Formats: sequence, structure tokens, C-alpha cells
Amino acid sequence: MVKRLIFFGIGFLISFTSFAQSGFSVELTEISVPNYPAIHSGAHAEFNGKWLFIGGRTNGLHGFHTNDGFPTENANAAIWVIDINSSTVNSTPTASLADTLEESINSSNMQYFQDGNTLYMVSGYGWKAAANRFETFQTLTAVDVQGLVNAVETNTDISPYFRQILDSNLAICGANLQKLGNSFYLVFGHRFDGTYSHNSIGNFYTQTYSNAVKKFNISDDGTTMSLIGFQIIEDTLNFHRRDYNLVPQIYPDGQEGFTAFSGVFQKGINIPYYTSIDLNSNGINHIPGFNQNLSQYHNAVMPLYDSAANAMHAVFFGGESMYRFDTVSNTLITDSLVPFVKTISCVSRHADSSLVESLLPITMPGFLGSNASFIPLPTIQKYANGVLKLDAINGRTLVGHIVGGIESPEANISATDPTLSFASSRIFEVYLNDIAVSAKEKTIEEPALLSLYPNPATDNITMEISTSKPENIEVLLLNSRGKIMETIFAKKAFLGKEILKRNLSNYNAGMYFSLLKTERFSRAYRFVVR
Repeated sequence: MVKRLIFFGIGFLISFTSFAQSGFSVELTEISVPNYPAIHSGAHAEFNGKWLFIGGRTNGLHGFHTNDGFPTENANAAIWVIDINSSTVNSTPTASLADTLEESINSSNMQYFQDGNTLYMVSGYGWKAAANRFETFQTLTAVDVQGLVNAVETNTDISPYFRQILDSNLAICGANLQKLGNSFYLVFGHRFDGTYSHNSIGNFYTQTYSNAVKKFNISDDGTTMSLIGFQIIEDTLNFHRRDYNLVPQIYPDGQEGFTAFSGVFQKGINIPYYTSIDLNSNGINHIPGFNQNLSQYHNAVMPLYDSAANAMHAVFFGGESMYRFDTVSNTLITDSLVPFVKTISCVSRHADSSLVESLLPITMPGFLGSNASFIPLPTIQKYANGVLKLDAINGRTLVGHIVGGIESPEANISATDPTLSFASSRIFEVYLNDIAVSAKEKTIEEPALLSLYPNPATDNITMEISTSKPENIEVLLLNSRGKIMETIFAKKAFLGKEILKRNLSNYNAGMYFSLLKTERFSRAYRFVVR
């Protein structure tokens, strides 16, 4: 029997008024399902209201040394089927499968997409016995979802429901796989081979970012499959991302597509991305004018579209962030360790295509959400790409669940003891209500802004510094390795706008950073000299 714990009141009622006179509120209700598995960073699919889970990890945050990075005993070595309606949990070990298949589907941070009854899974990072090391696999695996669900529930042979091919172009983890029209998109990510460690000097691993969107079709007759029409779109600066959120979107012109939010790490400096990238049938568009401050890592996200207001909303539940908002001083506070956060935030796209980030007035009930998933109910009305139709919600309506992920007892667990974190077995029902309540969101504004143009630059670059209230400001010049070269600007209680012209004739061609600092906030802006 499902046990429910409903979070009432200011602490756990998520509510905010949307734009253009329409509103909604969100409510989380925790439920308990006996024997529910604690796993994260795997793949999932759905059949007839049942959840199918494959791969991932059963421990918490990975360690940072060769002996505790990704322990093999914590790889999820079972196929799980959960009937959330009857609170029934079934599982089957993967040990009966051929070794090469079993190793790849027991991996973590794979990319996956459910296309009808077929779940396509790409690569992932895990142990490869034949090579005697950890690797990013080079696999495309097709899963018969209905057949596998039935086999797990009846405890029969699972092997007939898997098919697999190899292709080195697919050696990616920490990316996302989506489908737009007839084409699949393998977006960003990296190839990581060897034992995870913070120390790269000992040749423990090699890491290569894809810096690319890989577009292809899958020819699949149900027996054999192959990749056709393979294309690679590269951008070594803006696509250098992994472990980010690729969120379905309805654009103001009615087009369906996706937006890549944040991710890690910027090329040349160990900080997350803040800008977003749109992907639709018109192409791929980097949006340099918007910064997402409150969510920088993969977490549970709920996409909503309000057609009456022509407004798209993406609600981000918990996760990890370099910034938190201090509600006492009304300022953003920097934490370069990118800690776990309880924040629930929303990025809204208006009818004029502008993007605005808002902090919701409540938090997650713990350091939750990182590597978790939002699974919408199959009965909820959605667009073809999975965006929920907000206009179809009438009154308090169950729309989906937040499942899995990592839970941490403290924010900066990576700096103390990562083993104290753990895979979450908590399940949250997510309710939407089309009636807005009185509590409202707080729009996030940065205490200071720095604009660089032109970028890339040749002979000269203009730096425009602005604040809306007095701030102690510093602007530092950093080289491509993040080392401070000089202080360009420093002023106390600076208010207003200042425009600086910088001659670049003595600069070598390459990448540089301008670091903007206030007392509680810092941000690095990348620019290129040609």
C-alpha cells in the first residue's frame, strides 16, 4: 500500500504566479512504495503506467580518488519494473545476459530516448572486463519495452528483448538523446575512459568532450538496426558541456524543440555554463544574453506550456548550483564548489522570446534532485515532445512523479565525504493547479553585469560594467588556464555604468576570461582574441 506524506504550508507548497495574467501552483506529496529501489543516473521507460529502470548507480555521489570513483559493486545490476498504481516492485538480475551487453546496460550516465515501444540507449560509463578498466561504451541498444516489462514481471528470460550494435561515433556519456521529426540528436557530452580521479597527472584517465551535436536517423526494422545520415555540428566553445538539462520547449512561434540549460565545465576554466542553447528545426542557437544562475547540473525538470499567454515554463527541482539566493540581503551568493541545493526555480520564456529566471518561494525537503527524473503521467495531455499542456489542467491534478537521484546530508558533501551521500528511494507526486495562489516568485537579478564586445575580438574590445545599486566591483583579466594576469577595474560603492576600451595588440591569439567580482558574487566571462 502506498503511504503518503503531503507537504503543506510555506515550507513545501510550491506556488507562483505565471506571466500575462494566467497562473498555476505546484504541490509535492511524498509517497512510500515498499522495496522501491534506490538508483540514479540510469535509463527509464514506461509501459501501461509502469516504470522500467535500467542501469545507473546504487550509491551516492562518486568519490574523487582512484579507489572510490565508481565502485563496481555499486553498479545497478538489475532490471526494475515498478507498477506505481499497485505499489508492486519486480526485478530481474542482468547476469543472464551476454557479458558485453550486460556491462553496457549496467553503466551510468547513458543517453536514452523512448520511441514508442522501443527504448534506445546510447553508451554510458562503466566497467569493461575485456579491457580490464572503466570505459565509455560504443553501443546503441534497443529495448522492447513491453516485452521486457512482461518478462521481468513473470520472471522469464529477458535476453530476447535486447538488440545492440557498435559505433565509435556513439562513445559518449553525460549527454542527452532526443528526437525531433525523424532525426535523433545526441547533444554534447564527453568520452571518459579510465579510472575516475581528480588527479589527471597519473594517467588514470582520458577525457574528451564531444563539443558537438550529433544528428542521425536510426534504421530499425525490429530485427536489425543501423545509423544513417550521420552529421556532426561542432562548436568548441559553447558545446563543451556535459551533465546538463535538455528540456523540451514550445517556442513563441509554435515550434517544438529543446533547450540545453547550463552544464559543466566551461572550456579553460573549472566553472559551469550559465547560458542556454536552443535546438529546433531551424537549427541550433546559442543565447548569450541570458544566464541561468540557480541550476547548473542535471536534475528533475518539469516543462509546461501556457498557450493562452504563449509562455513556456521549465521548473527545476533541487540539484546543484554555483549560486544561491540570500533572501535577507536579496543578493546572489557564489559557491565555487557547486554544492547540492534545495532550491526550486523556474525559467520562463515569454511571447517576445525573452527568458527570465525566478526563485520559487519554497524548497525541496532536503538536498535532493541531482540526477533525478520527472516522469509525467501517461494520461496527462502533452505535446509531441513531452511538454505538458498547462491549459488542460483543471483544478488540483496529479501530473507526474519525481524519482531517483542523489540525496546528500549537507550541501558541500564533495568537500567532506562523498560516501555520506546516497541514492534516493524517495518518490514525490507532483500536482499542478490552474489556480494561482498569493505567494509569488522572486525574479533573480545579478548584482552586476559585464558585457564584452566584439567577441571574438581583434584589435580592441569594449567592456561595459553596470550595476543597479552600489557595489564594490573588481574586474580581473585571466588567461586560458584561469590564472590572474592583471586587475582591469576596481571601484568601491560603484553605481551606474562604465565603459572601458581595451587594446589587444599585445595579446596573443587565444581564449581569455574577464572575472567580475563583488563582495558576494563572481562570474567569469569568456572572450577570444584572433
